[in-house]
Amino acid sequence: MISFVIWAALCAAGAALFLAVPLLRVRPGTNPAARGAGVVASLLTILSAFLLYPLWSRYPWGALPATDSVAIEPLLTATVQHPEDIPGWLNLGQAYLKIEQWPLARRSFQHADHLAHGGSAAALSGLGETVMFQNGGNETPEATNLFNRALQLDPRSPQALFYTGITLLNAGDLANARARFATLRELGPPPAVVDALDKQIAAIDVQIAQRRPDPATAIRLRVELAAPLAGAVPAGASLFVFVRSPQGGPPLAVKRLSATFPQQLELSATDSVLANHSIAAGQRVQVVARISAGGTPTASPGDLYGEVSAVAGASGERRVLVDRRSP
Repeated sequence: MISFVIWAALCAAGAALFLAVPLLRVRPGTNPAARGAGVVASLLTILSAFLLYPLWSRYPWGALPATDSVAIEPLLTATVQHPEDIPGWLNLGQAYLKIEQWPLARRSFQHADHLAHGGSAAALSGLGETVMFQNGGNETPEATNLFNRALQLDPRSPQALFYTGITLLNAGDLANARARFATLRELGPPPAVVDALDKQIAAIDVQIAQRRPDPATAIRLRVELAAPLAGAVPAGASLFVFVRSPQGGPPLAVKRLSATFPQQLELSATDSVLANHSIAAGQRVQVVARISAGGTPTASPGDLYGEVSAVAGASGERRVLVDRRSP
């Protein structure tokens, strides 16, 4: 029964993915706020299906933890009688999620996580979902970190694969987003979910092909973190790599990545964020790599960063050492 519920949710997730593709697709001039609308659309679709299906379905849902306060009482009683039972706390957390009691759901998943000593992927995924719903369905560094921890414990966790896939897609990390959706497909979901995932993966493949670096404007980089700052990177932080003109102005190109080091990447004119404002062949530019704790491209005091000059289209790899902190 639990598997059925998970796959039912993923059916809605697959539909939401297909609906949100036009909003999430990266285009010149697209900003993070616009792409965020795709995530909101996805989550609203999932939530709507989650709430309406029990009303319209003829399935005897009494076999599942019910979503009203009276039916939660047996689950509460079970946790009192068996306080060390991790599945009992997970069931209680899911029941609270259904009635939008976010603080109670969070406490239940936290208790399950405590009992499991951080070793339950289901508890971490449930906690991540709760954090997102508490924040209006928006991705947060805390939720992303929880889903990533769940994947470390269970690389085939459907919820963690889906939510991190959406986060990566929204961040423009197409290769890793594709890998998450492909793994989700390998789990053998229902045909409707397979069809939606196939469409999403195909759309990502098209975007990847369109974003192949332009050799004439490519800048090959290796971003490293200075050893003294190894412990200063917050969990769930993002790495933004900008290419700017020495004369200033908006970035000529930008990429957002997870803050892991070292990283090798290429930026070129295909990574421009504004129409008619991109890297030119042979142009001398400034490259800035900045670690953002809040996951936003705007610089904040205390951010770690490094910079180096480069020439677009030049052969060889430039090293960017993140070794400074913003005042």
